[in-house]
Amino acid sequence: RNVTEIVLGKSLRPWWKNLLSRSPITEVIRQCGDIEVRVISTTQGLKGLLPSRQPLLRPGSPLHYLAAAIFVGAAGLTAKLLQWAVELPDPSMLFLTAVLFTAVVGGLLPSIVASVLGLLVYDFFFVQPVYTFTATKPQDVVSLIVYLIVGILTSQLTARIRDQAEAARSREKRTNALYEFSRQIAGAVGLDDLNPVVVQQVAELFAAEVVLLGTDADRLVLRGGHPPSVSLGDAEMAAATWVWRHDEEAGPGTETLPGGEWLYVPLATARGVVGVLGVRTPKSRGVLSIEQRDLLQAVARQAAVAIERCRIDVVLEEKAKTEQIMEASEDGIIVLDPAGVVIHANEVACAILETERSDVVGRRFEALEARHTHYLRLRETVRDFLEHPKQDRERLEISLFLRGRDHSYVLRPTPFHTRDGSPAGLILALQDVTYLRDQERRRENLVATLSHELGTPLTSMRMAVEMLKQRADKLDPEVRQFIDIAHDDVQRLADVSQRFLDLARSRAMTIAVERRPVDLSKVIARVAKLFTIQAGERGIALETSGESAGTIAGDETKLTWALSNLIANAIRYTPHGGRVRVATESKDGAVLVSVADTGPGIPAEQQERIFDRFAQGTGGGEAGAAGLGLAIVRDVVQAHGGRIHLDSAVGKGTRFTLELPRA
Repeated sequence: RNVTEIVLGKSLRPWWKNLLSRSPITEVIRQCGDIEVRVISTTQGLKGLLPSRQPLLRPGSPLHYLAAAIFVGAAGLTAKLLQWAVELPDPSMLFLTAVLFTAVVGGLLPSIVASVLGLLVYDFFFVQPVYTFTATKPQDVVSLIVYLIVGILTSQLTARIRDQAEAARSREKRTNALYEFSRQIAGAVGLDDLNPVVVQQVAELFAAEVVLLGTDADRLVLRGGHPPSVSLGDAEMAAATWVWRHDEEAGPGTETLPGGEWLYVPLATARGVVGVLGVRTPKSRGVLSIEQRDLLQAVARQAAVAIERCRIDVVLEEKAKTEQIMEASEDGIIVLDPAGVVIHANEVACAILETERSDVVGRRFEALEARHTHYLRLRETVRDFLEHPKQDRERLEISLFLRGRDHSYVLRPTPFHTRDGSPAGLILALQDVTYLRDQERRRENLVATLSHELGTPLTSMRMAVEMLKQRADKLDPEVRQFIDIAHDDVQRLADVSQRFLDLARSRAMTIAVERRPVDLSKVIARVAKLFTIQAGERGIALETSGESAGTIAGDETKLTWALSNLIANAIRYTPHGGRVRVATESKDGAVLVSVADTGPGIPAEQQERIFDRFAQGTGGGEAGAAGLGLAIVRDVVQAHGGRIHLDSAVGKGTRFTLELPRA
């Protein structure tokens, strides 16, 4: 797939073999299609490092050929005795038995030799004329040829079965070795116990020196060796580091650093390479065979899994400690993975979202079933943060009644990364700033107190100074000078008092709500009853209508504040003979509560800032005392997760609509 070029080494086959069959290079060129093929000269220095070729027919030892001769001789002697005793007509099956015994004991080539020897003995002693190698009858010639063919075929089949049995024994031996290795490393507890077991077992399996190197931050360190005195130089550590970083083998018998003494195998898992295993065999044994390399790779895989398991145990232990720290924190903490799935949420965070931990952990943060206003505001803020992480934005602050008092939390989203810099997730820290808000509230109370306490004496002093200035022409010039100084100082103090008042007004706090089931219809009826007398005195009709509002999750006291402010404003700005109407309506999982009047309406230029603190209307009614009523209404509605809408036009009255989510 996607191959554009193939590079092949020049074939080392003799020329006469190319006459019998195509060489691999010829086959590749014939079938390459559009792929470019390059043939290069074979590097002579690699010949000694490549595995030796196994001959097609293994010659076997001289004992195997001696056994072949003995088996054939025994078959011939047995056949002669049977011919004398029972007049055996065809002893060829006895010679085939000798061939089969030879194939089982010695393999293919000795069994072929046994077939030829059996043919000669059979011809010499049992084919007429006997004691000669001459066959006069055509059927005897055919019998000899068939015997030779059957003997060679049965030799090959028997030898193949023998090789398969040897391969099965080899696989069984390898399986037993892997089982024993797995059993030994399974009993290890922790890396300190595992590392010595790994190096010792590998050293016994391969009768070689072994080193085990593990990761420590961005480098490799020696974790164990057999014998314990074994060590690695700088060059060997550099080679092992290369294997770790590239996840490839290096050393004798490989394409990388084939001239080295150590064969390094990476300990690779699905999470990456966790270490390197090094093996050094005696020079007299040469490089490891293919079977030994396969066994070493299998052992390395099992060791890697065991090391990863121990590392995971350590990670889980550290994770448990981290979770305990997060649970002990007074801040709300929610941890998300790169896919936005909640990994952990502590008790405070669940209390803020008013949900159970089982309903949060393991689910995507954007798809939680919670519909609480705090969650909805958090979700929008997190979504905006992920889309524009570097953009400056107003901090999200949440206020709620928790643990017997009002608390304030500020969201601080913090992304975190892995060691290589790739995103690992997002931490949503809801920092408890209640103490800071209490301090601010005390300062604000102090400022408001100073402003209030300075107001009355400053007014008296200013009046006194003004009266003295009016009579200044009757006083001495020196006294008039003191009066002027006093007048300037009083003006300065009055300016300071006004600044205190402005500061107190600008630091108004948000509103926290304590949620309980609230029947809105009862709240509306109670508030309307409170204002019935006031509306009657002003000649205004106060009406309530609409369908049953039902139950919502909210703070009954705060909702009473909001409705009281809206009705009070409507009565204040509605002229004699007008009407104020409170209506309710259900729509799309929310309850709409509207307060409409027939007053003069709000000019368009004032509607944009009508909900600002200390903003006062200029319509045809009385101005509010401080301009905080509609600001309080907005804060109460937003604290319940709702919205407030304004519909007004000059001369057509005003309607405020509260949209509150249903429980």
